[in-house]
Amino acid sequence: MVPATRAVFRELLRRELEERYRGSLLGAAWLLLLPLLQLAVLAWVFGQLMPARAHGGELPYAAFLALGLWPWNLFANAANRGVTALTDNAALIGKVAVPHVLYVDVRVAASVVVDLAGFLLVLAVLLAFGVGLSPWGLPATAAALAVVAVYALAAARLLAVLQVFLRDIATVIGQLLVLGFFLTPILYDRSLMPAVAAKWLGINPLVAPVETVRRALSGDAPDWLALGLSLAVGVALLLLANVFFRRARSHLEDFL
Repeated sequence: MVPATRAVFRELLRRELEERYRGSLLGAAWLLLLPLLQLAVLAWVFGQLMPARAHGGELPYAAFLALGLWPWNLFANAANRGVTALTDNAALIGKVAVPHVLYVDVRVAASVVVDLAGFLLVLAVLLAFGVGLSPWGLPATAAALAVVAVYALAAARLLAVLQVFLRDIATVIGQLLVLGFFLTPILYDRSLMPAVAAKWLGINPLVAPVETVRRALSGDAPDWLALGLSLAVGVALLLLANVFFRRARSHLEDFL
């Protein structure tokens, strides 16, 4: 990225972070409070109302849930924000001579920054409540979150282009993310499922990073092979998204 483009990226990132909750009562605090509220509700429902279905192994269920929810949120929020990045910036795209992909990358970067801040806050809360988390698992956790970020960037770039040509994509992706939430082991432990179901769910490439975060911070050895395979698929998808973006670039302004 050339210096001029980096400067534009930083300015767009600052604007994105400032404008997300400008004018709201609590401002940027909502960026952290909403996921915490979501965690509290899910932990109460599955930990108290439906305890037979809640099982976090050695971890308290709220901790088990948090360590799966935040990697998913990192992916889902970035993909959901990125899908309209080009259509929302249609006026700028015709006037400012910067790579179109920059608008998508800024949305993803802003979303990832917010979710990482939320994840650090959650880890601090868990430690404050006496949940035993292993500091030796932090490198593996960082690697797993990086894999999730690769998927988020690939999905955002691909979906942002599709949204320019098919304006229904933003609506459809919301429903697909709900489905993906339940097909990812966030609320449940995949090891407790029937072998056939667990095997099929393992096809989901986000399973490996989610389970890596849980295993690493619980003090267990991560499955580096599964994480490496997930990374390989993510990189392939990102390369495919880049090719698709480049080929569609000359037609984007006509449809915006």
